[in-house]
Amino acid sequence: MNLISLVKFFFIIIIISILPFGFISYTGTKFYYLIFSAISSYALISSFNKDSISFESFFALLIWLGFWFKFTVQISLFNSLFPEGTGIFDYSSNSYDQILVISSVSILAFISAKQFRLRFIFNYQNEKINGYDYKDYLTFYFKYRKLIFFTYLFSIIFFATINLIYIFFQKGTIPVSILPFGLNNFINWLLMFGLASFSSLVIFFEFQLKKKNSNKLIKFGLLETFVSSISILSRAMIFNGTSIIYGFYRLIELNNFKIKISAFIKYLMIILVLFMTSLLIVSKLRQGKNFPIGHEVHKYIPMIEFDPNVKTSKKVEKIMLIANDLSKELNQIIFLVAGRWVGIEGVMAVYGNKELNLNSLLLSFKDEFDYSNSFYENVVKRSKHIYKKDPEIFTVYVPGIVAFLFYSKSLILLFCMIFLLCIFCSIVEYFAFRMSKGNVIFSYLIGNILAYRLAHFGYMPQNSYKLILAIFITIFLIHLGLKAVKFFNKN
Repeated sequence: MNLISLVKFFFIIIIISILPFGFISYTGTKFYYLIFSAISSYALISSFNKDSISFESFFALLIWLGFWFKFTVQISLFNSLFPEGTGIFDYSSNSYDQILVISSVSILAFISAKQFRLRFIFNYQNEKINGYDYKDYLTFYFKYRKLIFFTYLFSIIFFATINLIYIFFQKGTIPVSILPFGLNNFINWLLMFGLASFSSLVIFFEFQLKKKNSNKLIKFGLLETFVSSISILSRAMIFNGTSIIYGFYRLIELNNFKIKISAFIKYLMIILVLFMTSLLIVSKLRQGKNFPIGHEVHKYIPMIEFDPNVKTSKKVEKIMLIANDLSKELNQIIFLVAGRWVGIEGVMAVYGNKELNLNSLLLSFKDEFDYSNSFYENVVKRSKHIYKKDPEIFTVYVPGIVAFLFYSKSLILLFCMIFLLCIFCSIVEYFAFRMSKGNVIFSYLIGNILAYRLAHFGYMPQNSYKLILAIFITIFLIHLGLKAVKFFNKN
C-alpha cells in the first residue's frame, strides 16, 4: 500500500466512524443526508488518485472539512451549535434538507469540472515530465549552490523576524509600519507564498541534481512555512507545507522512482509537530494582542477547579495553573480542527435570508473594508453586533465560495460558476507547471493556494484580482529567472 492509499484509507475510517452518528442525529430526510455523504466522500477520495491535480486534492479536502465533516460533527456531538454563526437560519427539517441539496449541487459541479479537466485540459500522468533539458539550470545551481542556500535561509529568518518586530502584515491586525511604494504588499507576498515558491525551486533542482527520493531541503521548506505562518499570525501553515510534500511525492512518482514511504512518513510527522507548535505559538501571540474569540470554545478537556476552602501549596497552585493553561490551549486547537472550517454555516446563513437575490450577489462586489462590518455580516447574517470603530485587531467571517455564489438563490448559476472556477484554477495550475519547466512542487503549491482562497472566498470579493495577479507575477518571475539562468550559463 502506497502513502496516498494510506491517506485515503485514513479518510475512509473517519467517514465510516462518524457517519452513523450523523445519520441518527440528522433531523431532516435521511435520504438527503446519505446522498450528501456519498457525494462528499466520493469527491474527497477520488481527488487523491494519480490522475488528480493539486487544486482538486486541496479543494476537495477543504470542501469535505467545511461541509460534510463539520456538519456531521456539529449535529452529532454539539447539538447543532455552529460556532461561526448561521444568521437567521431556522433549523427546521426542510431547511436542513435544502442546505444539503445546495451543498450537493456545488460538489457535483466540482466533480464535473474534474472530469472535464481530465478529458480536455491536462493530466500530469500524460505530461512528459522528463522531456525538459535541465543541464544549464543544474550547472548554475551546482556552481552557486551554497550561495543560493544561505541566501534562501537568511531570507526566511530575516523577513519573518522583521515582520514580527515591525508588523508590516499580520492577519487580523492593522499594520503598524507602512513602507513606501507599497512594499507592505511585497512582505505580504513573501510570507504568504513567495518564499514557499522559492522553496519549491531549490527542492526541485536538488532532486534533479541528485535524483534521490528523499530530499533534505524539504525540511527547510517546512521550516519556512513554520516561521512565516508565525510571523503573520496564521494558523494555516499545514497547507503550504503539505503541498510541498505532496508535490515532491508526485514528482518522484511521475519520474518512476521507487517511493520511500518511511521518508514521507517522517516529513508528515515533522509537519504535524511544527503545525501543532505553530498553533500554540500563534495562539499565545494572538492572546497577547487581545484577539476577539467571537464564539464559545467547547471544553473538550476539563479544567481543574480550584476549591477556596482547601489550602494548597504555591507549587501545587502553579502546577494547576499550568495544567489549566495547557487545557485551554488544547481546547482551542481541538476546536480549530473540529469547528473552524468554512462552508456549511455560510450556506445556512444564505438560505435563511429570504431577501437575497442576484442583485445581492452583484452588490457584494461593492463591499468595502470596514473591519468586521462586511456585506456578509451585515446584509446576509443580519448581525446586530456593533463593532469598535477603529480597532487594532479585527475579525473577518467569510461565507465560502458556495454560499457566496448562492447569494443569487440560483442552483443553476451556482453549478455553472463552481464548474467554471474549478476549470480556471486547473488551467492556472497547468500554466504554473509549464512555465516552471515541469516543477510539480511549484504547481502543487499554486494549486493549494487557489483551493484555499476559493474555499475561504467572500470577503471583499472584488479584491481577488490581487491574489490572481500575485500568482501570475510569481509564475512569470520564475519563468524569467529560468530564462536568465539559461542565458547567463551559456554566455
